[in-house]
Amino acid sequence: MHINRPSELRRLRIALIIGAILVLLFMAADLVLIPSSMFKLYIFDRLLLQFPIVIAVVVLSYWRHFIRYRAYIFAGLLIALSYSNYWLIWVCWEEHNFVFPYEGTILYAFFCVFALGIPFKLAITANTINILGFLGLMWLAPVYGDRVPISAAFVTGSLFICAYAKYRLDRSVHMLKETNDRLLKLSKFDPLSDLLNRRALRDQSEKLLALSKRHNVSMAVLMLDLDDFKKYNDNFGHQQGDEAIKVQARIMKQVFKRETDILGRYGGEEFIVVLSDISKEQVEKHSQAILDKWKDTKLKHADEAKHPFMSCSIGVAYASTVSELSIDWLIDEADKVLYEAKEKGKAQYVVTEAQC
Repeated sequence: MHINRPSELRRLRIALIIGAILVLLFMAADLVLIPSSMFKLYIFDRLLLQFPIVIAVVVLSYWRHFIRYRAYIFAGLLIALSYSNYWLIWVCWEEHNFVFPYEGTILYAFFCVFALGIPFKLAITANTINILGFLGLMWLAPVYGDRVPISAAFVTGSLFICAYAKYRLDRSVHMLKETNDRLLKLSKFDPLSDLLNRRALRDQSEKLLALSKRHNVSMAVLMLDLDDFKKYNDNFGHQQGDEAIKVQARIMKQVFKRETDILGRYGGEEFIVVLSDISKEQVEKHSQAILDKWKDTKLKHADEAKHPFMSCSIGVAYASTVSELSIDWLIDEADKVLYEAKEKGKAQYVVTEAQC
């Protein structure tokens, strides 16, 4: 998935800074509740352990590979903050006989998983490690007395709910992305041939024409039409006709392989190829390659067809310069010479030098 690095990094840094600020705000609230004898211990944990850990991750965000490894870094951050909190709970109990609350463990989990975006697999791993740590803490120091079982159950349930909620969220986002991708493809591609549909073909061709004008390079528009396609459909059925459409698309993809080559289904059995920065000789070579591949396919045609095997005719409008030309004009020229190819016997190509 494509990631906008600057905006993503900015969002993550803001979230981390908010996390650091929350640590400081909770300090102000906790200092009101805990005995003064514990201030030094508490401040050590928050200012010299937790706060520096968060700041270290903020600094690490300037590493050039941070985006790639951010999920692992945030999972490590979650574990580090949780175990820092466990250490504080244990020391408060052992040295001061004070019951320090465990809610921070849950807060860290939800903040790191949802605000920082730890994916499900790492979230369940980190939360499992934190659950085991909390259970170990309850075994070593039964801080919460007769409420240890319910406290352990509450922490365990909360962290698993956190991870499961992340699973559902990630799954929903994934399904939404897949749906959007399908809708985007349907809006641009012909479902039968998997080539650009007529609207997308025109949009891409206009962009390529503008680029060709800017760089003063040649363009060619090829219009291809399956010969006697109606007779083929009538004789073999529409399902076989669809297969012939797919064969034409496959042949086109085999011949035209440049990233700038635009391939589309114009409608029915008609197809269009738009090429830029190409010589007339290359266009003729590609046109002949399409005819040769149809000959090699040996797809039996209807008895009433002009040729015994399926073929196509090609009309080519070639322009060495396109400064004053439009896509519509080039398509019209290609259509005219396609008609000539049909009149001359089909299964051939005709090229015209397009000029205004």
